[in-house]
Amino acid sequence: MKILIAEDDTQKLNSISSYLESLGISPSCILVARNMAEFSCKFDSEVKLCIIDLRLPAFEGGTQDNNGIGILQTMDSRGTSQVKLLAISAYPEEFADIRAQFEGRGCLLLDFKQEKVWQGVLKQICIEAQSTEAMDFIIFCALRAERAPYTAMAALAGSPKLKDNLTRLDVTIAGRRGTIVEMPRMGLADAAITAGKCIEKFKPKIVAMSGICAGFPDRSQLGQLLVSELAYEYQSGKWTNDGFSGEPYQVAASEKVRSLVRDLIEDQKLLSRLEQDLNLDRPSKMTEPKLATFTSGSAVIASNIYMDQIATLHRRVSGLDMEIYAIHRAAQIAPNTPDVICAKTVVDLANSEKDDKIHKYGCIISARFIVELLQAYFKK
Repeated sequence: MKILIAEDDTQKLNSISSYLESLGISPSCILVARNMAEFSCKFDSEVKLCIIDLRLPAFEGGTQDNNGIGILQTMDSRGTSQVKLLAISAYPEEFADIRAQFEGRGCLLLDFKQEKVWQGVLKQICIEAQSTEAMDFIIFCALRAERAPYTAMAALAGSPKLKDNLTRLDVTIAGRRGTIVEMPRMGLADAAITAGKCIEKFKPKIVAMSGICAGFPDRSQLGQLLVSELAYEYQSGKWTNDGFSGEPYQVAASEKVRSLVRDLIEDQKLLSRLEQDLNLDRPSKMTEPKLATFTSGSAVIASNIYMDQIATLHRRVSGLDMEIYAIHRAAQIAPNTPDVICAKTVVDLANSEKDDKIHKYGCIISARFIVELLQAYFKK
């Protein structure tokens, strides 16, 4: 949640900013405008709360003027009537003439000298805003082991939460706020329900998923990082007396995300960065990451025969998992249609020869890749 403070008095500004930080608001989320020109420049769709002074210069070096009404008009002209607004002034004697206009907009007028009053109101507004707060991104993980690498990344400043029957880790990446959600169970059904619920609640710009997957022999290698450019469900179709006739519904990643991924995986130093300081079981021969087609279903597959049947549905399918199609589809049909990207590391070739030797390696590599991708996404 971004908060924009329109204030040119340093003492008042420091008091308000310090109190916001005491409520747990990150300093990176607090924007400051010292005049109307700066306000117009910094006010955008990511600002959820404006705290304004009634007297504000029109431009840098200008004299104080009654620009509070101008702020109201600026906000309304941009169609942002849902943004919360609070006016804190050191001149309460001016309230009488403007009260109707401000309160009609849902903006309370508060006296800066009554510190406990404005702090109490501001605290309540922040609580309400955070209860319906948008996140810039959501990362989904199907297993606790897949979420564990994020917990170990101190730079993310993770804050664990258990809310709305979901286990979350709220983090910051590239100055943007997001959350890592551990799904209640593996599989398409839980993935679709959880992703749909979270996308509706947080309205992110991008959703992601990391973890481990199976690979198709001759199309992927153990330890290879696969990044989804297309996902489909191999279980959709029709069973008849003649057998199963597949009808694989497909969802593609956006060209914007595909371009970012291509740039990232073509970096010759990517693997060395992702493996930095790791001392874990890993394949002796490493394979470069690639954009890949994934297929998803709710069953664990340990059959060469069944894998061969699934492979015939798409000549380029490289990875098999239990959730990626659901994440792609939930993002596609959400009202805010966020971008979506999923990355998983191949830890077995979906046959009868299974072990978990490189599971931890795969979880860490895919998590680190998603963090680097989100940094590039928000930078661009």
